[in-house]
Parts: sequence; structure tokens; C-alpha cells
Amino acid sequence: MKRLGAALVLATLLAFAAAGCGGSEPSSTEEWTGDVCSAVSDWQDQIEQSAADIREQIQSPGTDTLAAIESEIQEGVDASEELADELKSLEPPDTEAGEQAQHDIDSLADLVETTVDKTRETIDNLPEDASLTDVAAAVGPLLPDLQALVTNVSVTLTSVKERGSELNEGFEKAGSCERYR
Repeated sequence: MKRLGAALVLATLLAFAAAGCGGSEPSSTEEWTGDVCSAVSDWQDQIEQSAADIREQIQSPGTDTLAAIESEIQEGVDASEELADELKSLEPPDTEAGEQAQHDIDSLADLVETTVDKTRETIDNLPEDASLTDVAAAVGPLLPDLQALVTNVSVTLTSVKERGSELNEGFEKAGSCERYR
């Protein structure tokens, strides 16, 4: 009987220990970095897909090429607006460097919004009967801004990671940050 009781106690202790292993809640810093990486990753995926689709449309133009290009640009604009909104809605992690990290992220969101506004204005000013050449001429000057935005995303994530060991650890632990390590 003593063996049965000891076995039950041991089994209960092992069950509690197993439940605790790997089941810990992520820190607020890990959640924050995960949210940042998820938002940026979703945006990056959409921008890359839109760019590939636009290249394909330009390489094989058809009767609906202009509409398809405008649609892809709009998808990129929508994804960028969503990125800015998501980044600005985040609460900074409660760490020594958390406020500054959120400031960096808010600055990035502002840059995204500025680029979106410039892109939207350019597209809205295209004439209804714009040709592929007209669209290319209007959108061409936006490319340096878009490239700068992509670079700024990378620089901002690196800067945030370097703000403190807790932030770096959050990037290392958050699954959605894997592509930015």
C-alpha cells in the first residue's frame, strides 16, 4: 500500500513538473517583439508578392495589365497602412529600453504612413486613361522611397534588438522573429 501511495505521489509530482515545462508564458518583451515581427513579416510578404505580380504584369502585358498593376499597388498600400496601424497600437514592453524601442517603431510607422500618402497621391493623380508608360513614369520616382522604406524596416529592427538584452532576447525567443535574427 505504501508503494502505491508513493507511486501516486511521484506520478502527481511528475505530472505537475511536466505541465510546467515549456508551458511558461512569454514575457511582455517577447510578446511585443513577436507582435512587431508578425506585423513586419506580413507586410513584407505582401509587398514582395505585389512586386512580383507587378513585374509579371509588365513582362507579359495584356488587356487588364493596368488594372492589375493598380490593384497590386493598392494591396501594397493597404498592407502598409495596416503595418503602420499595428505598430502604433503596440504597448511598449515594460523594460528599461522599452519606451525608446517603441519610439523607434513609431518612427518607422510614421515613415510607412508618409510613403503610403505619397504613393496614394501619385496613383490618385493618374488620369483614367493612363497608359502603361504613364503609370511607369508616375510610379518610377516612388521606387527610391520604397527601397528606403524596406531598408529602414531592417535598420529599425536591428536598432531595437540592440537597445537592450531583454529586447534582443525577445527577438531570439519569439517565433515570428526567426527571419530577422
